Amino acid sequence: MPLIIFCGLPSCGKSTRANQLKSVLETKLASINPGDVGSYLNKNVILHSDESLGITKEQYRESLTEKSLRGLQMSSVKRDLSKNQIVILDSPAYIKGFRYQLHCEAKNLGTSICIIYVLSSQEICLKFNSTRTDKWDEELLGQLCMRFEEPDAGSRWDSPLIPITYDDENFSLEDESFNKAWDALINSKLKKSSTVTLLKPATQTNYLSELDKLTQGVLNKINESINLGIFGRIKIQDDTFFEINDRYSMAKLQRIRRSFINLNKVRSLDIHRIEPLFAEYLTTNLNRE
Repeated sequence: MPLIIFCGLPSCGKSTRANQLKSVLETKLASINPGDVGSYLNKNVILHSDESLGITKEQYRESLTEKSLRGLQMSSVKRDLSKNQIVILDSPAYIKGFRYQLHCEAKNLGTSICIIYVLSSQEICLKFNSTRTDKWDEELLGQLCMRFEEPDAGSRWDSPLIPITYDDENFSLEDESFNKAWDALINSKLKKSSTVTLLKPATQTNYLSELDKLTQGVLNKINESINLGIFGRIKIQDDTFFEINDRYSMAKLQRIRRSFINLNKVRSLDIHRIEPLFAEYLTTNLNRE
């Protein structure tokens, strides 16, 4: 049983997360005793990726070759998916029609399914891409970003939907995102007490994208000022300021940012309040350290 689909822009970190999840799932499965929930599942998790299937990045450029690669991905999933086999598909999965086909295939086999959406801006993807040895052509990457059809938790084929940001903590047995995925796959649904994506309207993934982008923008302004040797009070937006009292490391700022994002995944802040609230949260936490 179940199928896990990774979804997101090219070079957002999907493959890293998919491999992490495979490892954590296999650790979890190895610890299950006979008769426990999930004991019927195979201990090995199958991961299909563009790399494992021999798909090149250039195949995404033309509609004809792209159609054939989606056929290869679909046939690989159909071949291995069963009631006792977890399959992970590491793919851009940016076309909703393709996600719908995968949803139908899983349901036809009586298996559960969930989508893990790795949230990242095009700017971040381009930055990550520049450090890769197997780079995407920047023009092609931009085209795929334009074609991307964002998953919608309100659509049955995109549900359960588990959004994570590109810089979330790594998957672990104690990780909230991992436990949501486990519940979605084993119980065929997310627990109501933690079903953020199902309780919120279809704009949830848009909100998380804005939360990610605006908080990163605040850090970019702070880092730029520090690099220029500008300390003291800096302007974040019209009525929002931040006091730079030290040469803060980006690692520390990013750690506080991740904490702020995790706290606010469960509630939708007013978009216009994200920057001032984050600046205040930064100040409070930096003063504690």
